[in-house]
Amino acid sequence: MNVVFCDIDGTFQDIGGDIPAVNFDAIEALQKQGDHFVFISGRGYDQLHEILGMLKGDCDVIFSNGAGYRLMGEEPVYRAWLSLEKCQEAATFLEQREIFYFIHTDEGIIMKPYELYTNHFTALRETFRSMGEIGTKIMDFKEKFFKEECLHVEDPIEYLQAHPELKALKIEIMEASNEELDYLRAALNGEDTYVFSSYFQCLEIVNPISSKGHAVNHFMTEFPEGKSYGIGDGENDLAMLEAVDVAVAVENAKESVKQQADIIAPECLEGGVGQFIFKHLINPA
Repeated sequence: MNVVFCDIDGTFQDIGGDIPAVNFDAIEALQKQGDHFVFISGRGYDQLHEILGMLKGDCDVIFSNGAGYRLMGEEPVYRAWLSLEKCQEAATFLEQREIFYFIHTDEGIIMKPYELYTNHFTALRETFRSMGEIGTKIMDFKEKFFKEECLHVEDPIEYLQAHPELKALKIEIMEASNEELDYLRAALNGEDTYVFSSYFQCLEIVNPISSKGHAVNHFMTEFPEGKSYGIGDGENDLAMLEAVDVAVAVENAKESVKQQADIIAPECLEGGVGQFIFKHLINPA
């Protein structure tokens, strides 16, 4: 049995863009022959409903970089999250440095009022300008999401204290300065937190076992005889690629990801995921 773990943003789907039909066709063909396809994403579970609704069937899902998973036909299960104490420590440090951050919970994303971060968004737009139309598209998408899809509260930590039923899955940072990102990564990494880059100008702070590598190893205990494949493009996919039997990077992946890959698939926009599956797992040469 083959088990294919696949990242979403930058791998299966270009941000805000249409998903190549070959990707959906490949999932259907793969599962018809008795193999497993697993989305493994930094997105929270609540952010996956749209893409799951586009499938012709269903598939397993690992979300929030391994904080939880959902098997077909079952309810989501949460494995790892940040303690309130760790959230408070990180938030205090980030606010002292005037960093834009937001907290992913099991019921959505919370952040301070959108208007507080106007200058941050302007600086990020300037940083993304070098990417041309794609950079503008990314920031349009991000700003719209932050403004319309997040819960805005005066104090995210006080909100978590008032709602102890919520699980803080990760804290995400967006920052225009690469020097500041490097500093934050070094300062916030610790025994109880793991910090990594998840996308352009982004860092994520998570529970150390909330990683795609841990998630792959946990999932594969159910299929000890299975052969695992991982397809990704970003730094948060490196742990997954190290854990699987066969590491695959799409052509548009970061260089560090391609260096770790056994196979380079076509880029995301060309349906590299679907092309890889059909070539190597459905109709192998």
